[in-house]
Amino acid sequence: MDAKQDLAVEFDHHSPEFNRDPVPELAELRRRCPLGYTTSHDGYWVATTYANARRVLSEPENFTVERSADGLRGGKLIPTAPHAPLILPGALDGAEHDRLRDPLRRYFLRPYVESRMAGEVAGIVHELASSLREREEFDFAAEFSFELTVRTIFKFVGLDRDVPDKARFIRMLEDAFAIDPEAGSERDKLAEVTSTQFLEAEGLVTRIVETRRAAADPGDDLIGRMVAAEPALTVPEIVSLTLSLVLGGVRTTAATLENVVWHLDADRDLRRELQADRARIPRAVDELVRFYPATPVVARTAVRDVDLDGVRIREGDRIAAVIPSANLDDEVFPAADRIDPDRRDGPPLTFGAGIHFCMGIWLAKMELRLAVEGLLDQMPDYAVDRPASRRFERLGVNNGWAKLIVRPRG
Repeated sequence: MDAKQDLAVEFDHHSPEFNRDPVPELAELRRRCPLGYTTSHDGYWVATTYANARRVLSEPENFTVERSADGLRGGKLIPTAPHAPLILPGALDGAEHDRLRDPLRRYFLRPYVESRMAGEVAGIVHELASSLREREEFDFAAEFSFELTVRTIFKFVGLDRDVPDKARFIRMLEDAFAIDPEAGSERDKLAEVTSTQFLEAEGLVTRIVETRRAAADPGDDLIGRMVAAEPALTVPEIVSLTLSLVLGGVRTTAATLENVVWHLDADRDLRRELQADRARIPRAVDELVRFYPATPVVARTAVRDVDLDGVRIREGDRIAAVIPSANLDDEVFPAADRIDPDRRDGPPLTFGAGIHFCMGIWLAKMELRLAVEGLLDQMPDYAVDRPASRRFERLGVNNGWAKLIVRPRG
């Protein structure tokens, strides 16, 4: 039996079809072929059920996030981007991953994040909403969600005073790390042409880290914590971690917030419910995070021959966990296509699973919660101009919006 032929499916997460509305296609795939094989992008398995996707994400002994030794194959995304720098520690498995991640864990726990950043984030939300609410309309994606997440992560990490043009810095990193949300399968070409700019950014952060190491007090932000970590991290490791953390803290949270705003524009009953009872906002955010995962597809590579859902996956095969499909699996989330803030099923796979579970979950949830609160306070009657708004043309990397036009007064 040739499993790849017998289980062949038409699937390409960088295609216009996926961009338009993948939900019906994914529901059909889950029903007909919960584990299929597509020849797109040199071929990869497509795991659409919650059980299959969770196994792919949480078993590094069978499915690795690491690239091949020559860097030409593997990695977290499909297709592979050989010219992109590694995003640490997420591009590693095993002991080396744990060595780099362990010094950071305590600073991403909910109590630390709330005490350190809640006031800062609330202040940014208030400033942005106050400056935009008197306008006839504005681009929420460019002027609110992107601004909020950029300013938050730069403050949290400790680069807020050292990078004057933060937006340009982030967009360059997105190209260099091959996660530009509109590049789709052409990501590696952008990574190649921005390599010089990346070296400049790397040099800037290296100088900042070296200055902190030479100081009597390296500071109490994330860079300062990494500089003071025991066992010690090297300067290149701190630089790589810093760039990865900055990059990871922007588009995913921004995309989720954009989808929350889009959803609450249509679901006015839920908006009124949250307006009346703010204590329900965190649960509503959790449910919307399930329904609108920011990263639709996360890839791994089979380390060895392994059975998955009765199918023999061969060593070296690429496999994609399709997160929006897994999060809408009725076997785990009954009536999965319904938004229910009282839902207790799950957890969804939006923030990953296993050793690569997103460290920034509490920072992201806090930003989302405070942003929703701020919008309900200052723009309670906002409306989205749906015809004037558009998602990214390719959603395979990021399920966000290129333009989301909001009218603050409806």
